[in-house]
Amino acid sequence: MARNMDVLIIGGGVVGVSCALELATRGARVTVLERDRIGHGCSFGNAGWLTPSQATPLANPSMIFKSFRWMLDPESPLYIQPRLDPAYLRWLIEFLLASRKSRFEPGTMALVELCNASTDMWEALARRNPAFASFERHGLLAVYEHESSLAGGAKANELMMRAGVRVEKWSADDIRQREPAVTGPTVGGYFFPDDAHCKPYEAVQVLADEARVAGVRFVEGAEVFDIAPPSPGAPRVVKTTAGEFRGDRLLLAAGAWSSRLGELLHLRVPVLGAKGYSMMLDRATPHPTRSIYLIERKVAVNPHHDGLRIAGTLELVNNDFSINQRRVAVILRGAKAMLNIGDAPVVHSLWRGLRPCTPDGMPVIGRAKGYGDVWLATAHQMTGLKTAPATGVLLAQLMCGETPRFDPAPFRADRF
Repeated sequence: MARNMDVLIIGGGVVGVSCALELATRGARVTVLERDRIGHGCSFGNAGWLTPSQATPLANPSMIFKSFRWMLDPESPLYIQPRLDPAYLRWLIEFLLASRKSRFEPGTMALVELCNASTDMWEALARRNPAFASFERHGLLAVYEHESSLAGGAKANELMMRAGVRVEKWSADDIRQREPAVTGPTVGGYFFPDDAHCKPYEAVQVLADEARVAGVRFVEGAEVFDIAPPSPGAPRVVKTTAGEFRGDRLLLAAGAWSSRLGELLHLRVPVLGAKGYSMMLDRATPHPTRSIYLIERKVAVNPHHDGLRIAGTLELVNNDFSINQRRVAVILRGAKAMLNIGDAPVVHSLWRGLRPCTPDGMPVIGRAKGYGDVWLATAHQMTGLKTAPATGVLLAQLMCGETPRFDPAPFRADRF
């Protein structure tokens, strides 16, 4: 079925590139349309974690009461920008309704499965391609400062262990001896030995190179501004700033821009942009040997050979790209309190990006409701990099009529 298909993919982030590669290997003729440059959206500077242990839906029942308190605090880990917009308010209401245990636990199981498979696929890519040198599988250490939080982590990890995630409990002494980069107060933590990390942009570049070899055509600077209605027996026409393109199938993989593009198709894609920040610092002394999650600070730490990446915060702001210096300062302050990075670390680069979030916090993967030629692979919130390769497999198998390796039901595109 795929061999005679011309597929247009809107979005050249890690998810779009992964889907392109999998479709091309099945014989499809694939063109990827990217409004900027390949991998320069949310795939460019995120935390770089490949962590099944952190693969959960955004709509988390344990966070509901905290969310109400945080939403009014501009320095909180989760900040909801107040705005009188009917679509925005509808999204928030659906988010609250989705934050139930009966939906959260099955969603976690599905995401962990995608993430486990994807991490193995990233590792295989690193083995066969030396250009993917930043991949390291040394695990993730979650560090806790308070006993109550540590006890809460134990309950959360029960679900992760049921999903097949290996977990080790470390004492405060274990952390000091085995990860001396942590210098702040701690009561202990949990170590997830199968987790990994990488440089996110390098990952997308290497994957895109493989896709080019498979025959994928990438068109950068092609911002989509119109999509013509379907005509019987004729390919779909997509109008961009780089000209018109035609395809038998259209795949929307545009992350935080998916909602606006859905409007061109008269299709509701309830994706809200959630802004996060990351910054690159000098190497620490000693440098961490693994990824670290500072739980109470909600700060992600990723050690690279040439520096230290720290990331954090979640601002539900839709497509607001402004830099909130107060929130950036909170991330840096949290890292300074717990890591040996000095009192005045030099920030070599600051990045912000929009994580695409649905109200239930689950990706959208599958055929669009009411359409025969429109498919979606979007809204991966904080799990885009860590689930992209498996997303590509699932999407390509569904498009090509194969028996899917993963259960598509939790991600179905017609649920909204």
